[in-house]
Amino acid sequence: MNKKIIATLATAVFLLSACSDPTGGNTSNNPVDTKGETDKTTTSNQLSNDYYKTIVTDGGYQISKTRGSTLGLNSNFNLKAFETGLMSLSQVHFDTGNYYFQEGQYIDSTTANNWLKRVSEKNPDGLNPEDNGKKESNERNPYYLNSVLEQDYMIKKDDKFTLGGISIGLSMNAIDYYQKVEFGDEYKTKISRDELLKQGKEMANKIVQRLRKTEGVGKIPIVVGIFEQSPKDSLAGGSFIVEAVSENGSTKVGNWRALNQKKVVFPLVDETSNELSNFENFKSEVENFFPNLSGVTAEASYTDDQLVKMKVSIITQFYGESEIIGFTQYVADKAATFLPPNIPIEITIESINGTESFMSRKIGETKFYTHIFN
Repeated sequence: MNKKIIATLATAVFLLSACSDPTGGNTSNNPVDTKGETDKTTTSNQLSNDYYKTIVTDGGYQISKTRGSTLGLNSNFNLKAFETGLMSLSQVHFDTGNYYFQEGQYIDSTTANNWLKRVSEKNPDGLNPEDNGKKESNERNPYYLNSVLEQDYMIKKDDKFTLGGISIGLSMNAIDYYQKVEFGDEYKTKISRDELLKQGKEMANKIVQRLRKTEGVGKIPIVVGIFEQSPKDSLAGGSFIVEAVSENGSTKVGNWRALNQKKVVFPLVDETSNELSNFENFKSEVENFFPNLSGVTAEASYTDDQLVKMKVSIITQFYGESEIIGFTQYVADKAATFLPPNIPIEITIESINGTESFMSRKIGETKFYTHIFN
């Protein structure tokens, strides 16, 4: 379930700001040694083949070197979608049976911060365009790049862990929010999908070129995914829209592959569908049973126009222990009746005190796993 992926990542949030200004190179075709590390092991438990075992260095979790370096993702929805989405892309290229997860160690925070800034005479490494001095939304140069995320994938050979691959996520703004004066009103520049992709692809090649010169990277595969952020007021996170790979030491990525993914929020979506109709029936049943609800929504994830995952959120205003137990049981019954079969579903019931209960169902299952928090 996605909560477990998030838990793996949460200790080490990563939001990079870009790649480093490299200092040297390793041109070996073999996986390269990681730098500055002594005793490496892994977690002994692997939740399932859907997840990576995590590298443990000197008995502790090694956080990203660029932790906290970001212009700021629009929302926690974007944050989670960015992290888990890049790991999902990585699984296509670095299988969970042979690779181990490590937070990004090849981009330092100083470089990351410089990369997110505008390019200028003082900051030649900036990836965002120079300030043209214009203030109107259709005239100014927006910030296209918001955050960069690095994930490292290690392999084990002769009891030694070496770098086997790197994944880079570029979080791009579909809307750039800005102020004309400090502490003034907020304005926004809308960025078209075509322009977003054009800018992201150019940045990807610059990042790969610089990474190739970074000590310890060598010729390992570098996966790059472009993520389109959702707006601030959206209850759904953004999605990765294209991906490409740089292989055999190339300083550019190969052919870009389109990812037909999207996230919508039920019941707020403008279009009609069987999934929306079924969710509205579920929502109606739940609201009729328990009067003290603030809202029932769902984030529905689609790939190639097919629903592949759903995360339901139910907010209660007031509760008693017996009420939560009875309500959770009722929700699980109605979810099995109305929500789509054969896709993973998570349902969270929350109150002002936090999460009260959680339900989940995997692909192929008919009953929900349920946990009520004391």
